[in-house]
Amino acid sequence: MYLRHQYFIKMSVHKSVILVIALFCKVLTAQILTDTVAFDYLKTVQLAPIGAPMDFPAYELGKKQGLEFSFDDMAYEWNNYGYRIQHCDKNWYPSDLLINQYLDGFDGNYLTNFAISVGTFVPYTHYKTNIPNEYIRPKISGNYVLEIFQNDDPEDIIIRRRFIVYESLSIPAVEVIRAVDMVNFSTEQQVNARVALAGYPIQDYFNDLDLSILQNRRWDNSLNGLKPTFINDGMLEYNFMGEGSFEGGVEFHTFDTKRLNQVGMGVKVSQLDSCWQVFLDEKKNRSIAVYSFQPDINGGRLIQRADVGNPDLAGDYCVVEFYLESPELEVPIYVFGQLTNWQLLPEFRLEYNYSRGAYSGKILLKQGYYNYVFAHPNTEGGASTELTEGTHWQTKNDYTLILYNRSMGLRYDRIIGYLKPSIVNR
Repeated sequence: MYLRHQYFIKMSVHKSVILVIALFCKVLTAQILTDTVAFDYLKTVQLAPIGAPMDFPAYELGKKQGLEFSFDDMAYEWNNYGYRIQHCDKNWYPSDLLINQYLDGFDGNYLTNFAISVGTFVPYTHYKTNIPNEYIRPKISGNYVLEIFQNDDPEDIIIRRRFIVYESLSIPAVEVIRAVDMVNFSTEQQVNARVALAGYPIQDYFNDLDLSILQNRRWDNSLNGLKPTFINDGMLEYNFMGEGSFEGGVEFHTFDTKRLNQVGMGVKVSQLDSCWQVFLDEKKNRSIAVYSFQPDINGGRLIQRADVGNPDLAGDYCVVEFYLESPELEVPIYVFGQLTNWQLLPEFRLEYNYSRGAYSGKILLKQGYYNYVFAHPNTEGGASTELTEGTHWQTKNDYTLILYNRSMGLRYDRIIGYLKPSIVNR
């Protein structure tokens, strides 16, 4: 009996060591899941609410109206692409939940809805699917990542896109004011928030809740893990006194290629060669210019062709030349906006032309209505317009609020509040 008892003790210790090692390895291999596209022949990746292609990728748990995902494959021939969905924590690490705890349906599915472009000078294959669908449906709220893979290998990821599923258990509101920090008084916006819990029980307001604030649907400069500064009878106040600040940025440039045989807004000339060539209006460095309002869509894009009913398949691709007149700067310059997925991507980097005294570059884009700015890396590794466009506290921006809750006993970060208003600055 003694030997048998010792054997089971050793086996228990051995299993515990294996479990600890497994968990440790999982921590080491876990990575933040961000929006990515592996190859430059995969174009115009979109994930947005059905019928609202410029909106933030979010839908309410239990609602039939979900999200539409699509992209174009410029390789043209059909590929056997699959997709899966991962649940994440509030920081976009894969959660510890089992698949059947957050999904109804199958872990891996194939993109069966695809078609070849029609009547375009640049051929492509268009793929799309809806989330949720008959094969897969999130069961709980939270952060999710849609992953597209190839070669029947779920680890061979070619596209990754983030989205959220939320519950309307609280009522967020937002206020945007001029930054109170005197150093950034004229360039930054302070974002304060107020959340009414509407009867939703919270055990520990400070430890159980985390607020994220996004500017213009961007994750790259979001403020995360924000805690309430005041609590009054179920009303949470987030007043950061200068800490919750964003660069105001500038109003975006616009160009319109919905009709390629006509000169649209922001377009200097367009001409047809082997494909359409579009030359945009020449822009000047406005880093020292005063603020000037111009209507925009806060960096968004709308894929559209004016003379056909289905731009998904009939929208053509054109080579677009961007032009920024500026002294040469000590930082690289990029085209930036939703068209770049709010990232400083190598294919959107501009080269300096000494004979023209300007930055320029040509980029293949699908027909539509676009906003953009010229941006550069900042000291924190993010994107800024300070040296190319300037930044002003008066700029009109959208702000998204996401309220996460993880109370005692809850194994995931539940989203109990979501707000994406259109802001009028005060």
